[in-house]
Parts: sequence; C-alpha cells; structure tokens
Amino acid sequence: MASVKLGNKAVGSVVKFKVDGVLTEFLVVHQGKPGSMYDDSCDGTWLLMKDIYTKSYWDNDGKGYNDYANSAVHQYVNNSFLKLVDAGIREKIKLVKIPYRPGFGNSMTVNSGANGLLSRCFLLAATEVGTTDKKMPEEGVKLSYFTQANATRIAYFNSEKESWFIRTPVCWENNGSGLHDRYIKYIKKDGYLAPDGSGTAYQNKGIRPAMILPPDTLWVNDAGEITENTAPGAPSSITIPEPVMGGTSITVSWGASSDAEGNLEGYAVERSTDGGSVWTQIYQGSDRKASNSVPFGTASVMYRVRAYDSEGLTSSWRTSAQVTVVNNTAPGASGGISVPEEVKGGGTLDITWSAAVDPDGDLAGYALERQADGGAWTVIYTGTEAAFTDTVTKGWQTVA
Repeated sequence: MASVKLGNKAVGSVVKFKVDGVLTEFLVVHQGKPGSMYDDSCDGTWLLMKDIYTKSYWDNDGKGYNDYANSAVHQYVNNSFLKLVDAGIREKIKLVKIPYRPGFGNSMTVNSGANGLLSRCFLLAATEVGTTDKKMPEEGVKLSYFTQANATRIAYFNSEKESWFIRTPVCWENNGSGLHDRYIKYIKKDGYLAPDGSGTAYQNKGIRPAMILPPDTLWVNDAGEITENTAPGAPSSITIPEPVMGGTSITVSWGASSDAEGNLEGYAVERSTDGGSVWTQIYQGSDRKASNSVPFGTASVMYRVRAYDSEGLTSSWRTSAQVTVVNNTAPGASGGISVPEEVKGGGTLDITWSAAVDPDGDLAGYALERQADGGAWTVIYTGTEAAFTDTVTKGWQTVA
C-alpha cells in the first residue's frame, strides 16, 4: 500500500483518523501558512472536520458573551474534544496562534501573528471560510478550499444539513436590545453566512473542529488514513561467499526490505574484523549488493546491513555469520625444467622439473603444458610428480 506525505495531499482531499475510537473524515482546507496575519506556527496542513461532530453552545455562562478566547466552545475543542483524538495524532497537532478578536462587545480589533490566540483545535473564522460582512472583524484570510461559495460550507449532522458555528463575533454598535455583546456569526444549513442578529452565543449549533498538522512527518495511505512514518523492516537476508580469501575482493548481497509507507531510500552495509566489536561502513546506496576488498592478513570478517527511508528512520541490522579469512600465498615457481635436446617425431621424451617452494606448506601439485609448432599451450599433465613422459606426434617441427 503506497503512502504520500500529508503535505502533498491536494486541498479538498478527505483524510481520516480516529476520534473517540471511530474513524472520522477531515477535509484538507489549506496547505501552508495562509498569510501575513498568521504566526509561523500556522504553517502546516489545515484540517476541518468534514461534518459536524456535535451540537453545543458557543458560550453559556448565563450571559453568553461573544468572547471567543474565553468561550465554552474554545475550551471544549481544546480539552474535551482534543482528548478524544487518537493519541498518535493528538501529539502531532500543532500548538498555533490564530488571529482572533479579543474580549467581547463591538470592538473590531484583531490580535494576529505572534499575538494570536494559542490553540491546538479551533473554530474557523468567517473570513477563513470565504465570507465577509461589514459588522465583523477580519480574523485571517480565506483558506484555499473555500472557493465555490456556499457549496464548500455545507455540513451534515446525522445525515441532515445543519448550521454550524464559526469563531467570529457580530460587532454591532448597539442594536437596542442590550445584547450587542452576545451575537456571533454562524454558517446556515445552505452554506451561507447567517444574517446579523440571528445567532447568539447561548444557542445550540454544530461544532466542526479545525486543527493544523505537520505536513512532512505524517503520511496518508491509500485508504485515506493518516499514519506516522514507520521504520522499514530489516533486509530479509545477507549473503557473503565462503571461503573468503585475504587480498581479494568479494561481493556482499542482501534481500529486500519492506516499508509500509513506500519511502524506502536505501541500505547501509558495515564490516567488522574483530568479531563485531567495531564496525566500519563500506557501502550506502540503493543497490542490494556491494563489493569489498578484504586485506591480506585479516583473520575473520562479518558483515551487517540495514535499510533506511527518506525520513531518516532505519531498520534493525541483518548480520552475517563470522567467516574465517583464508590468507594463502601462491607457491614459488619451479627452479627449472629439463627437456631432452633431441626429440624424435613419433617417439617419447622425459620431462622433469625441480620442486617448488610454498610458504604456506600446502603445495598440491604441478600443471605441465606443451606447445607444438608455436601454437597454443595445452595442459598435458597435472599431479604431484615432478616428472612426465610425453609422446611427440610425427610431423611436428618444434615442441616446448
């Protein structure tokens, strides 16, 4: 199953992770930092729950002020709701500073950038979902997903279209009711921004939590599920030749590794000549074999290999057996070879040679070759003796 980085998912894609044990769908509504009103902490993958998670009050402390920072809904999404998110995802949700109107009443002042509201989860603002009104503050900019007017803002609760809260207050000077500090904006069932005066903080409407996740350390599989990058599996095998001859080059090969995210990048191979106490890297790359020169005099060698992915995670090592190195030297040449000066065609002749000396004491024998009439050399004898009787074919002109 192939996976892609969360940051490479297209805006409008649906991704999933568990909330209260249930796989829940979220929309990718923006990639990156939306604009200069946002703190750098807001640079990431913006997710909005695809449908309404629950219905609740925006604020209900007996007065229901339109003060988002101190509202019940802000406390809910950052505490009760956040605790329901799968632990692996929850710890990855970024702590960000979002633009917001501080306090309650009719002020249009917005705290932004480094002065934004510290949040893990939050409600989107009216401007972020692509709506505008002269009686509300501009708490940010339109996110990339909200380009199709009301169609992108329609949400469902229990399979029915339902209205849902945003974090933006209505900033009336005074509507004569004495409640100008309690009105807020929300999105109607048809996806349009509700008119001023229709939504108060102590009404019960839909909640769609939003959050920002890091784009490069989380992956999305073919089923749309968000997962953390995992280390590749260890290579399935490692093979070295036996025997290993000192002073020669050998080929080390290994089996492929598996990787759940499909981002396997290569392998690293190390060699030890002291039984595994000290290791030295001899290869790193994407091939599954490597050549290595074993110095003459090396007593033994062993090799190990592990895989690594594009995020720097590595597998466990796959280690070969320890192999004794054979440090054998070639025997010296024979001291001389004797051939009769007179050779008769059709007859025989006796060839003798002096013994060779072998430093390792493992001389196994000799090989004797013959050349007739300046042609190719042909082996005519192998064995332990230092003499051989050959038959000369009649018609040859010369023999060596």
